[in-house]
Amino acid sequence: MEYVDGNERRFGAEDLFFSTTDAKGVIRRTNRVFNSLSRYSSEELVGAPHNIIRHDDMPAGAFRLMWDELEAGRPACVYVLNRAKDGLDYWVFATVVPLADGYLSVRVRPSNHALFTPVREMYARVRAAEREYADQGHSRREVADRGATLMSEELSQAQFRGLYSFARAALPRELALLVVEGVRVPRRTESDSPMSTILSAMAVIERDTDELIYQLNEYQELINGLGAWATSVRSVIDRANRVGALVGEVTSPDQDSSVPTVSERVRERSAQAVEVLQQLNSSLVALYEVASEVRFRSSMMRLHTLMTGIFAAAVLDETEVDSADAISDLAEALLVDLEPLAPSCQNAADLAERLDADLRSVVSNLDRVKRPFQRWIRALQDEGAQALAEGVDAAAVLQEAVELGEQGFPETASLAELAAKARGVVVTLDEPLIRERVSTVRQALAQMGG
Repeated sequence: MEYVDGNERRFGAEDLFFSTTDAKGVIRRTNRVFNSLSRYSSEELVGAPHNIIRHDDMPAGAFRLMWDELEAGRPACVYVLNRAKDGLDYWVFATVVPLADGYLSVRVRPSNHALFTPVREMYARVRAAEREYADQGHSRREVADRGATLMSEELSQAQFRGLYSFARAALPRELALLVVEGVRVPRRTESDSPMSTILSAMAVIERDTDELIYQLNEYQELINGLGAWATSVRSVIDRANRVGALVGEVTSPDQDSSVPTVSERVRERSAQAVEVLQQLNSSLVALYEVASEVRFRSSMMRLHTLMTGIFAAAVLDETEVDSADAISDLAEALLVDLEPLAPSCQNAADLAERLDADLRSVVSNLDRVKRPFQRWIRALQDEGAQALAEGVDAAAVLQEAVELGEQGFPETASLAELAAKARGVVVTLDEPLIRERVSTVRQALAQMGG
């Protein structure tokens, strides 16, 4: 469903479209929606460079970062402003994946305005800087390099480590919004035709990945919790270190006091707690990374499943030209998605198990620090505090210890909840079934002579 809003052509969530290019970005194949939005015919597009629809307001740096990802063998996701042949603009959320001898790009309507709006603002700033840089006499390559640097800085300020980090955050949300709007693999009356077989295979993959999508939503809750805790773990480590240091600064003047023994116990346990916290931090980072990767890769696979199904249905409806080559490219993309996804799912399961053990160990160790530390404080409050080194203010040390003791380690409550979530989250992927369905697509293509 297209409509014009000012100088912009807008389209519906169901209007997915794609193109394939060779390694140099020359268009090989398109679908009807692409042709309609761009107002170019298929004959005009095939054989043309993909920048035939490039808009002058798009930062060159965005494309430079995109090509850096693709040349490194990674998928790329970017919001792109295009200009149609009739002069109207249209925005897309573009995904691009490397194929054996080129690239496949699937585009959808931008729906995540919480991210899309600030990206548009960022593009305006970067493009203005690029134009100023070009006016100073710099070459197009230098302008693109400058734009890429500025975009990387802006992405970093937005807590993205680069374009791939941005893609891992952007795609799952855009896909989720597509699903919310009811965009699914179309259903048609089954027949013996190869295209009907392909459509049925996509419906099966979609159905069998529904559970994965649900599990990934649960995983997102875990990821959010891990991210929040990872930002506070440094503070917990600092407090545990400080507890260990404080017990070495003052003692009791009472020769028969238990303070020296208890202080030694506190030092040992706080050191152990810090070590476990550091291990936990590594586990948090590792699981955060692999969970984000699983969400990203599975979202890409789901998007390609949707695109393949929508295209197959359009061929059956005779609104698309029967193209075995296009389906072959889309099927190849599904296998490209699957290759890193299967081991990532297993890695996520292994890391979740390790995290569970680390979380329980941290809770236990922090509790083992807290109890003797409070006994040490009470003993000094009863017996008095005596500095162990010249220049140490014993009263101030004891007051700081009291405050630390009262504060404790409240983070352990949220840690226990995270441990429970880590135990409960299981990501399942029926890899053999997906490979079987892609094989079914290949067999159907062979019947078509593709």
